[in-house]
Formats: sequence, C-alpha cells, structure tokens
Amino acid sequence: MNYTLNQLRIFTQIARHGSITKAAEELHLTQPAVSIQLKNFQNQFEIPLTELVGRKIFITDFGREIVRAAEVILNEMAHIQYRSKLHRGVLAGKINISVVSTGKYVMPYFIADFLKQHPNVELNMDVTNKARVIENLERNEVDFSLVSVIPEHLSIQKLPLLKNKLYLVGKNNVFGGQKTDIELFKSLPLIFREQGSGTRHTVEAYLNKHNIEYVKSMELTSNEAVKQAIIAGMGYSI
Repeated sequence: MNYTLNQLRIFTQIARHGSITKAAEELHLTQPAVSIQLKNFQNQFEIPLTELVGRKIFITDFGREIVRAAEVILNEMAHIQYRSKLHRGVLAGKINISVVSTGKYVMPYFIADFLKQHPNVELNMDVTNKARVIENLERNEVDFSLVSVIPEHLSIQKLPLLKNKLYLVGKNNVFGGQKTDIELFKSLPLIFREQGSGTRHTVEAYLNKHNIEYVKSMELTSNEAVKQAIIAGMGYSI
C-alpha cells in the first residue's frame, strides 16, 4: 500500500460529512480532486470502503475501521508538528470551538487577534444549534463553546461575553393600534427555528410561562432562512 496523508485526511472528511461535496468545501479543494483521491485510496484495498445508495455516499463497516485508524495517524502527525514548534518556543496546536448559529457573527471577532498573534494555532469551529453544542460539551470534544442558554446540568466554567436581546420582527408594521402586545400573538403567523435551537427554547419558554396564545406557521433550520422568510412576508419571528 502507498496511501498518502492527504488521502487519509480526505477520506476522514468524507466519512465525517457523508458527502464528497462538503468534504471538498471543508478542505478547500475541488470536488473532482476529492473524487480522484478517494478512488485512488479505495483502489489500494480489496474490500470496499464506501458504497453509493442513490446519490448518497455511505461508509462501510471496514471503511469505518480505516477512518478510526486514519484519525489516529493524522492526530499523531499533528502532534509531532506541534511538539516540534513548541520546542522552538512557538505556541502551536488546535483549538476546537463549538458555537450556536448566532455565534458565527461574533466569535471571529473575539478570537481574531489571538490567531493573528499565534499563526501556528489551528482553529476548528463547528457552527450548529444549541443541542449539538451541548452534546459536544458533554462528550468533552471541544475546548470552548458559545451558547445563548447555559446548560445547568454541566459543571463548566463560564464567562458572559455580551447580551443577546430578542425582538419580534416582521415585514409589515403591526405594532401600532389598539391591540396589546399579548393579543398581537393570536393573529401573527410565527416562524420558529428547529427543535434544539436556543432561541426557540427561550421563546417557547417565555410564551408558555405567560400563557400567551400564538400561531406557529412554519419551522426553519437556520437564521438566514428565517430572515429570508420574513423579508418575503411569510410571517414574523423572534
């Protein structure tokens, strides 16, 4: 066998994302380049590493064993590089950060100066929803997390960074007139984030606590999708 570290890295990313396209985006490579490297890597084994079902790629049982071995090799190689730099007095390593979707707007500004001062530190930032961030914390898979709702069941050190204010927004102005704020919710079609979102958790807790009747019109899985739906006049959101 004559596989390369680059092929191991590509294969682990394909396994992680379940997609050649997403792996290519993660590695800043073209999709054809990733496909060629995957084919060359698979040709070195008599047992299939992947299988296609429709247009989706799946990792075989044997392929998952190769992924685990590849991750060990890649981690050891990274460790060697980091240790060599540390012996030269250079701060090096990898920081794993998990942030809720709104965190992608602020986290780069908090960490940019640190990364500029230490160019040998590699940042791996996973942008996801609250449920996934909490899961990462529970498994101790990340060094830092940014959340809007602190998980009370975990023993963690926390530092408040900024206030996260929530507002009711929509394309049309319905906030004047004779209706009270609470009565307003009875007629407004509300757009919610998906289950697991910190914003949704906070909004539903508030509405239920105050027995506010509301109309749920749809559920979307990203803040950008919610914003576009509001701009299109499809409803209101918090």
